[in-house]
Amino acid sequence: MKTIQYFIFAGLLFALMACKRQDTILFEGEERISFFIGEYDVDSTSYTFAFDPVKKERDTIYLKMRIQGRTHDRARTIKVKPGAGTTAVLGEDFLFPEVVLPADSITINYPVILINTPKMETQALRIVAEVVASDDFLPGGTGQVIDGSKAINSYKVWVSNKPERPIYWDDAEYYFGSFSATRIRFMISVLGISDFSYDAIGAYGSYTYPVILRNALAKYETTNGPLIDEFGQRVTF
Repeated sequence: MKTIQYFIFAGLLFALMACKRQDTILFEGEERISFFIGEYDVDSTSYTFAFDPVKKERDTIYLKMRIQGRTHDRARTIKVKPGAGTTAVLGEDFLFPEVVLPADSITINYPVILINTPKMETQALRIVAEVVASDDFLPGGTGQVIDGSKAINSYKVWVSNKPERPIYWDDAEYYFGSFSATRIRFMISVLGISDFSYDAIGAYGSYTYPVILRNALAKYETTNGPLIDEFGQRVTF
């Protein structure tokens, strides 16, 4: 009887281990690389030149990449290409440079260079960054990794020069109020920054900047009266 119970237990344990192996990416075989995002992050972001304190001709955003395999004591090349669904023009609206992963490195921030072109004033362009094979890496496996992050082989970037609502504003709204172009332009003029995400300003900015803005707005209203946004709403902080 004990022997039967042992085999039943061993069988259940083996089945459980097999299920876990199916849910987790195993890094074997060829050297691979992929983008990666946090467990609760989405595979896209947006950027607008419209809110920069000083007009920029180009800017750079960074996408996180991670190898699937071993580190090496030499630098290795990474390649990214425009994927299906890209509406921006490579070489005109954006650049994908060939990047080198330093020796003994596991992760790297891949630079996507955005170019401020006239068409962005009237339309948002989509860039799909897709990992492709280089001399050193194949595109990686996709899915959730042991630490909870997710490996993906394509990432979408929306870029424009229109006053559009940043994707992080759902979180920023608690501290700064509902989004309007008038509101964020006033914030930029006072604080001299254009990124109000928690990643950029942290807890200090989230609680300190509204106080600074409230005082600046009171001074503005003394001379100009209430600040009314494009929706006919009075701006407050």
